[in-house]
Amino acid sequence: MRDHKCKALILDLDPDVLIALQRTLEDGGVDTTITWDRGEAQNLIRSTPFDVTLIADHPPEIRAESTVREFRPHGALTPCLILRTTARVASREPLQQLGVVAVIPKRDPDKVLQEVQKAVS
Repeated sequence: MRDHKCKALILDLDPDVLIALQRTLEDGGVDTTITWDRGEAQNLIRSTPFDVTLIADHPPEIRAESTVREFRPHGALTPCLILRTTARVASREPLQQLGVVAVIPKRDPDKVLQEVQKAVS
């Protein structure tokens, strides 16, 4: 990882997932900011430099791909990870064009930490 502590923003509506991810990432040396509100996430992205953003796709209200598309004009040029209930995705190409570097299962915090470390190394 870089010389400074990696900063990650995590957007998900499931508090249990947020807490599990925050604990694992913090234990792995990642400074995390969590939110379950899309508007708050946009404001955070405008005001805080993050090294990586993690956006959940479930529940469906979040719609990860459209959220990433909305965040791009507001400065979210950092690597983005999509957190899915499962890692299956029909086509990764549209996601890669948006700056998504990985699609990972959100209920596997250790895998999420590995992908965050890869994304910022």
